[in-house]
Amino acid sequence: MKKVIILYDSIYGNTRNVAMSLSRGLEAGGLYVDSSSIQYFDTAELKNYDIIGIGGPTHFHGASKQMKLFLKGIKHLKIEHKFGFAFETKADFRLAGSAAKWIIRRLKKMKLKIIHSTITGIILNKEGPLQHNTSDLMEQIGLNISEKVNNGNIVTNFNQEVINLKNQRNNLVLNRVKWILLGGGPIFFFVRAIYLASTGGDCFGTINPVFSWFLLLLEISLSSVAGIAGIVGFTLWIKAENRPILQEKVYLRNIVLCIGSMTYVVHFIRVAIWLGLCVL
Repeated sequence: MKKVIILYDSIYGNTRNVAMSLSRGLEAGGLYVDSSSIQYFDTAELKNYDIIGIGGPTHFHGASKQMKLFLKGIKHLKIEHKFGFAFETKADFRLAGSAAKWIIRRLKKMKLKIIHSTITGIILNKEGPLQHNTSDLMEQIGLNISEKVNNGNIVTNFNQEVINLKNQRNNLVLNRVKWILLGGGPIFFFVRAIYLASTGGDCFGTINPVFSWFLLLLEISLSSVAGIAGIVGFTLWIKAENRPILQEKVYLRNIVLCIGSMTYVVHFIRVAIWLGLCVL
């Protein structure tokens, strides 16, 4: 029977509750499980376990000071090639950072084989409580981990999870770029168009003032709407994680996509005409 040790750093008891729920799930799956606070654990005992789970609260986008000291203190131990995973508690905010990711990076440096992606328990306030149904979710995750171990396909399953995480990360980056280009770009166009309007336009305006001012005012209108929708939509998108009600409101991204694209088209048409008539 595989032996598991769950180690946690907990200030208000939320991370400890996550650790206990994970332990129950692992035990239900047929694994032998011990759990302990990092403050009271004898690190020399790590060699006696096959799987090491470590978790703590997210502080300043990373692990707590106590967790950092603990991991620094065990990096010299001969625990390479054991299996490991990390869990955390943090606020429901996309930019909150991640203690679990920080811990996983340290475990990888110690050459542990990571068998599960980051496990997160959402806290509703600074001191808790945990989000509803967190206990059931953690027990199910513990059960899933035990099934991987018992079936002997730990590496295969985790490799697929890594691929899925990379795809999610790539999609996240692409979404951010889209918001910046389609929401932030029109803001720049808006400022520039206002400047041109205040100075009487460019040389194209002297050749065809009606069409020039039409394009300029159209660009101002489109860019202002796209910029405002971009700011509001980006703010909602940041706060929408794990909040279905807010996720439904992120339809604003369609407005940004449509009007933002139109702003670029109008801007480049005007720039192309300006280059053709005034520069070339």
